[in-house]
Amino acid sequence: MDINQLRVDTLRSIIGVRKTKDFAEQYDLDASYLSQMLNGHRPMGDRAATKLEHKIGLTTGTLVMPRTDMVANAINGVDSQSYPLFLRSKIRGVVPLKNSDHWSSLEPVAGWLLVPSSDPETYSLRFKGDALAPAIRNGWAVWVEPNHSLVPGEYVIIELLDGTGMIKELLFENEGVFSLMPLTGSTGRLSLSREEIKHIHHVGGILPGSKILYQSEQSL
Repeated sequence: MDINQLRVDTLRSIIGVRKTKDFAEQYDLDASYLSQMLNGHRPMGDRAATKLEHKIGLTTGTLVMPRTDMVANAINGVDSQSYPLFLRSKIRGVVPLKNSDHWSSLEPVAGWLLVPSSDPETYSLRFKGDALAPAIRNGWAVWVEPNHSLVPGEYVIIELLDGTGMIKELLFENEGVFSLMPLTGSTGRLSLSREEIKHIHHVGGILPGSKILYQSEQSL
């Protein structure tokens, strides 16, 4: 992947779920010109990238190195000091699931996600199998924030002392015991004490496989 493609991928992540037309109107951009760059019909050179960055309120070079700058000005009405960084979240591996939300090892994989987070230790996991559908479908990925506080009602990644990994919904913690629910109805509630857990990390979000990027780290 060349620098042009990296810029396009970063721009796609910033646009997110918004329609290209709506994004263009928001920042007084030419929607047709923007679509041509996103679709690969027109290259995004240095001059075009700099002009686009300034239009949407980003500092020069953000489309190549999103980790070095905030992209708050890409969202109307949001103070740049309160909006999180976009970080590259490296995928640690593929979680092979069969009929449960547990795993004992990860399969090797390349790639990363671009995620809105201020946690420098963020990482991602990609899931294989439909055991967690529709919450997490085959090929989708989650990004994880080890330094984020745990939030009842949200998902967590857990690794036990014996190496078993799992993803659960955190219900609550009481006196060092975590009450957890599965993402599907396949199993019942589970209670785990801190003494059984190597780590428990907050899940920042879930993204489809189309959001996985494969830029080589040497060119980042």
